[in-house]
Amino acid sequence: MHFRIVMRSNYTNTKAINGQSTTLKKLSWMLLCFGVIGLTSAAVYSVINNKVSSPNTAPAEVLLPYGSIQELSDRKTFMAAYLSVNCKSDLLRRTQTIRASGTIESGGENSSFTLIKKRPDKMRFTIKRGSQEIILGVSAGSVWQCIRAPQQEDQFARIEGEEAAAWVAQTRFFDWIISANQGEGEIVGIEVKQWAGNDSLKVGVMDAYGNTYEIFIDPQTLYPLAERQTLPDGRITETIYSDYRDVDGLPTPFQLAISKDSKVVSKIQLNNSALNVGLLSKLFELPNVLQ
Repeated sequence: MHFRIVMRSNYTNTKAINGQSTTLKKLSWMLLCFGVIGLTSAAVYSVINNKVSSPNTAPAEVLLPYGSIQELSDRKTFMAAYLSVNCKSDLLRRTQTIRASGTIESGGENSSFTLIKKRPDKMRFTIKRGSQEIILGVSAGSVWQCIRAPQQEDQFARIEGEEAAAWVAQTRFFDWIISANQGEGEIVGIEVKQWAGNDSLKVGVMDAYGNTYEIFIDPQTLYPLAERQTLPDGRITETIYSDYRDVDGLPTPFQLAISKDSKVVSKIQLNNSALNVGLLSKLFELPNVLQ
């Protein structure tokens, strides 16, 4: 982590504040690394009852609303179907801002968060636990941080290097698959794989920074079920999506479970989400004290 702290405070007892804020910073970084902050995918499940053959007849191919699972393994067929469900062309064009808020359960404690984004390159992520609050802002490639605590002046920092690049990458509006289709990455493969005992489509995606992800798609609904990433040290992280709801035409999961090496480390509950809300550019810009 590379940043410069700019402090304006008459208080000298900052040890406790810094210790508590470190926990929030670690939580923010964990969510960033798992790609949670950038997520905007999936929606309300519609249950489709598939007909199966009787035991005395030959197995019949399960009928899926968007084509057979073999047909959906074709990249062109898959993308056309996936976009028709998860992000229609008019939604791509008209969506300019996103606002979401909710709670995060991690380490036996709860934190609240608010995420706002504005096209083309602005984001503000606020996470709060008790009286401690951290704000992370991104605007035009500049990344900054503000730590707030009672009886303390705000602590400002510029974030640079790899951490800044990771935050800038999260200004994307749509999921990895849609972003890749928009030229911000590449789909590297589609194959049929099992997820939770059922057939799914495993879509391999490489983002614009060379990071790779495996995204498991329900072939009936074409909503993402889970996302998996193998880290450079060999550890595996997974995010499982559930409780899908429609937000102004954009499918959105309202519950997420994040695991590391098969152990759940965090749960996220989205409480509110909305598109095209009014957001002033000033909310995202580098604070004057850092300019």
